[in-house]
Amino acid sequence: MHSPSEKAERLVKRLKRRPILLIGFLAITAVMVNIVLFVYIQYIAEVRSTKHFLEAQQKIISSDVIKYLDDDNSFGIFTLITRLTSAVPHLDNIAVYNSKGLYMADGRVERDTITPDSSNIVFRMPIVDAAGEHLGTMEFFVSRTSIVAGIVKNISALALLNLLIIVAGLLTGVYLSQRMTKPIADFSKLQEENKQKHETRMENLTFGLAQELAEPIEEINRLTDTLERQGVRNQEIMSIRSETFKLAERIGEFVEYSMPVKVAISEMTLSELADFIRAKSARYIRKNLITAVHCPEDVSVSIDKTKFGKIIAILQTNSLDAGAKNAVITLSVVKKGIEAVYEDDGTGFGDADMDKLFLPYYTTKSDGSGLGLAVCAVLAEAMGAEISASNGDTAGVKFRIVIPSEVKELP
Repeated sequence: MHSPSEKAERLVKRLKRRPILLIGFLAITAVMVNIVLFVYIQYIAEVRSTKHFLEAQQKIISSDVIKYLDDDNSFGIFTLITRLTSAVPHLDNIAVYNSKGLYMADGRVERDTITPDSSNIVFRMPIVDAAGEHLGTMEFFVSRTSIVAGIVKNISALALLNLLIIVAGLLTGVYLSQRMTKPIADFSKLQEENKQKHETRMENLTFGLAQELAEPIEEINRLTDTLERQGVRNQEIMSIRSETFKLAERIGEFVEYSMPVKVAISEMTLSELADFIRAKSARYIRKNLITAVHCPEDVSVSIDKTKFGKIIAILQTNSLDAGAKNAVITLSVVKKGIEAVYEDDGTGFGDADMDKLFLPYYTTKSDGSGLGLAVCAVLAEAMGAEISASNGDTAGVKFRIVIPSEVKELP
């Protein structure tokens, strides 16, 4: 166990680190939401603006198009739509068909390549004379790539603003950390009187952050739902939905990492703890991870089984991500209390990763958040436990968790 001064020193370090992480996360999240909303709104506005402009242009040239259709003058149509194609932003091509649906001309003389693909938005507009007779159809091919490129050119001001938000957030985090650590003179008094106040502030701040971030995410989801109900379903909409889902997951993980941990110790036997872990592990069988729990001896122990179970669940999730099919947990009694050794047959980690595994936001997965093992470290610390990692003897990874506990022999 650590002395009061050592515990206070560790608390001071957390007070210096966590406000910066919190404010930095807020700033970065604000940037992400800001950019996603900006691009999405600008994209929709640009598509609508282009459509309205094309409708106006079609009305202007319709009389000439009708004349050329009556004369079966493909070259005249080609000359007319070529000028329009080069004059209208984001317009790749225009194709004209007669009343029978037969191809007449297009602005690029590329008849074999005018079939719409994922890079184009196609607006079809009928050609109607003054008497209301349908004489043909015009197809306008608008380039999504061109629209996005135009938005990117206009995003520099927003990027500068977001950079200022990040800098201001980091400076605010540094300022808050200095203000929070300045009054610390008496470590023991800090433990007894200020710890609860700090935890309450962090809890309120974390809840407030989660609520503030949930609202724009919900609004983005509502907008995408509305568009899909209107029949708009393209790669951009699907990407926006996917990214907002990931962002919501990351916020949940961050809240779990940042919230103060309250330990609830209860007395149970080691075999009961093993049964608890087996029951919790049953859900991973459906995901093709078999977990065996060994308990060579049975004694009475004091432990927060919920927190311990959460650590095991995170390790099992990581095992699945690493391609493991089997995991083994061995519970035993050691000098300091209880030892749990978790081993799997996954891909393991590189030697360079071992010292960084429990750092927040450090991950070896392409889509990982880097908070899973960091949460394990926080939970272990709250229980006064020690957690360490190493590569397995033959494959996979091995985690060793030593939990201080009052051990009693069973009668």
